[in-house]
Amino acid sequence: MKKILILNGSPTGAQGNCAQWIKILTTLLKKKAEVDVVHLVKTPFSSNLEKKIEAAAGIIFTTGTYWDSWGSPLQKFLEDMTDLEATPVVMGKPCAVFVLMHSVGGKSVLSRLQGVLSTMGFLIPPMSGMVYSLVSDIALKGKSSHAKDLWQKEDAELILENFLKACDLKLTWTTWPVDKKDPKRKWLRT
Repeated sequence: MKKILILNGSPTGAQGNCAQWIKILTTLLKKKAEVDVVHLVKTPFSSNLEKKIEAAAGIIFTTGTYWDSWGSPLQKFLEDMTDLEATPVVMGKPCAVFVLMHSVGGKSVLSRLQGVLSTMGFLIPPMSGMVYSLVSDIALKGKSSHAKDLWQKEDAELILENFLKACDLKLTWTTWPVDKKDPKRKWLRT
């Protein structure tokens, strides 16, 4: 059975909307994969988390939308895991992204986050990300001919299907040269 790692990038951790969304994802995945959930607000990047990333067939990222960006625990995680860029730990590893929001900003968060993950070396399968909002949740409770234009909870199944198919891919990827000596060294002199 595939090992799937879900990373919760929300500052509310196990208590918020992302944690509720993760319950939906876990239910959808229960017969298809072994799921491990990490709430980044409580578990920052470490060698132990690196081992979980390496062992996973794929990674699912979840975050809320905070002032047109992803959650601060996810930002810190991305900064701390920079050394993994273009390494076998992440290179070609499929990922899916789920962004929650109240009303606006989530689509740009989704696009930017997928761009960051792709540049780092993760594989972005087709249709492997979505934004679910409070506004959509309210709107979908009514009857409308426009409902299909809104992301819906059920769309998570399609995203997970594409994500799991990508987890079965076995390809050898080519990487660009990355400064591995000291990517955090100072380069600006006064």
